[in-house]
Amino acid sequence: MILYHGTNIRFDIPKIIHPNRALDFGAGFYTTTDISQAKVWAKVVIRRAEKGIPLLNIYEFDEKFLSQLKIKHFETPNKEWLDFVCEHRLEIYFEDDYDLIIGAVANDNTMPVLQAYIDSIKTNENDRDFFAQVALRQLRDNKLTDQVVFKTERSLQQLKCVEVIEL
Repeated sequence: MILYHGTNIRFDIPKIIHPNRALDFGAGFYTTTDISQAKVWAKVVIRRAEKGIPLLNIYEFDEKFLSQLKIKHFETPNKEWLDFVCEHRLEIYFEDDYDLIIGAVANDNTMPVLQAYIDSIKTNENDRDFFAQVALRQLRDNKLTDQVVFKTERSLQQLKCVEVIEL
């Protein structure tokens, strides 16, 4: 499997990144199968950091290794994914022992929907299922791409850098 990581740093040897802000699946090494998404992300990183040049790190992952990992895979954005992402974004999810997490990306376009969901359940927890269905309907209109997040050193061992390209 080919995976991409867009950033302003060359990662010949990928490493777990402990972000300075809340991310969808917490600390990890974030990749995607979508080259366009990785290129956009590289430019976002440059804009936020105000330094460096946009880079596309390209990796190969040996899928035979998947059977040896503890994986959380969200096939589609559903209520479980929505709650998982919101808990990480709110930094209230600490029970995370996965090697690899795969699922849709909650990007800048989806943040208003996620924030509305969070605000709604804060005011009325009893209607959480209803609010989740509303949020998921709104998210269907977005073209959500994927993210493959390496959460442990063990999972990173099979991720090999193939090339780094300046964008």
